Amino acid sequence: MMTTLQIVLAIVGIGMIGAIVIYNLVQERRFRKEADRLFSHKRDDIMLGEAVRTDSSRRQGETRIQLTGQEAASPEARQAVEEADAPLRGGHLDVDFTFPDSLDAAKPRDEERPLPPPLGDLPSRRAPPSPQAPRQAPVPAPVAPAAFEVEQAPAKVEELGYLPPLTRSFSETALAAAELAVPPQVAGGLDVQTEFITRLKFASPAFTSYAGLLNSLRRIGKPVRSFGLRADGVWEALTGNPRNAYSQMELGLQLADRGGAVAQDQIDTFCRTLYTFAADAGGAVICPDKEEALARASELDMFCMNVDVLMGLNVVATDTHPFTSEAIHTAAAGAGLTLERDGVYHARDVNGQSLFTLINQEENPFPQDGRGLTTQGVTLLFDVPRVADGVNVFDRMTEFGYSLADRLSGRLVDDNGRAVSNDSLNRDRERLVEFYTRMQRQNIPAGGERALRLFA
Repeated sequence: MMTTLQIVLAIVGIGMIGAIVIYNLVQERRFRKEADRLFSHKRDDIMLGEAVRTDSSRRQGETRIQLTGQEAASPEARQAVEEADAPLRGGHLDVDFTFPDSLDAAKPRDEERPLPPPLGDLPSRRAPPSPQAPRQAPVPAPVAPAAFEVEQAPAKVEELGYLPPLTRSFSETALAAAELAVPPQVAGGLDVQTEFITRLKFASPAFTSYAGLLNSLRRIGKPVRSFGLRADGVWEALTGNPRNAYSQMELGLQLADRGGAVAQDQIDTFCRTLYTFAADAGGAVICPDKEEALARASELDMFCMNVDVLMGLNVVATDTHPFTSEAIHTAAAGAGLTLERDGVYHARDVNGQSLFTLINQEENPFPQDGRGLTTQGVTLLFDVPRVADGVNVFDRMTEFGYSLADRLSGRLVDDNGRAVSNDSLNRDRERLVEFYTRMQRQNIPAGGERALRLFA
């Protein structure tokens, strides 16, 4: 039975939710009216010196850029837009600027959506992505001069694998129709196969704090990597307060990890955060097609699910002779395993990468001094996609398991409690070879940089 206080709190909570909903509806209606007012009347084009009419509807195959402030016609702003989408492949992407008499003269080209990198024929293990809500017309907000807001449309990709030269048509200050795309190869060290990559181009290099931007991006819930281009042409990982000024940046939102594929709201938040930062810093942001990225993320996630395997062996004691931590510590140290601060023994390679682990089957971790604990069993774990040369590592783990069972007078069993035999080990090796072959075919080799990010 609810108390009076609970009833009052429930009423207050319902009232607050209702007020928030009403406030959001009012704000949305006001913003829509403001957008219609800004994009539906005739204004003079300070770049062309003539009157044009803004078409608030976005034509297929075009990219909308919003220029704000009197600096929109400045050489620096023009140059920022001109170079923002140039692929950093070691070559140069020429941009031909044309200025038609009216917006109707800027006819869009037929566009084809670029295909994502192939990830093989995978069985459908998840429901297809839910239909996305239609995009609304962009709502302008107070921004610093020479700031840009870019929303990416599909772009045609030639057989060579990179974007063809683009032709832009500018018809007024507040609207520039363009065709922009992040190239399939980037210069900053990001990975087009596993990341949603955006580019941020500044009108002029300046020393800026990125701490707030990086903190906001971390809250999205997916890994984000970012690099800045120094004046000497060297790309370096972005920090909160760098010592160098950057002319442009590349930022990548990881499409999938062990938490699943990236979601629509996460991509939206990622782009919106960059738009806000660019408005304050005076730059141009290019975000690639979101729907294509979501489809690619779903396919990548399904592939990762099918090879994300953790193999384990157990050494169990008899009811009358439990294992002591002293005996376990001696055996593990003799095999080259190290007890770390997490209370788990790790076998690592020369680069410090974990190959397999030894953990206590019971709740308590192993004590740091290796003394004072008894247990009925321990487990050897092998994280398949994170280990290179996995078959040999598996054999090493199995050999240590037999040695540990013999030394502790225990039994080596699988997760179902069955004794490990040569036949079962051969079946496990065959599965490992299959997993590693599939990962290699998808250009995600086990234990490689991509695999370590995807299976973190």
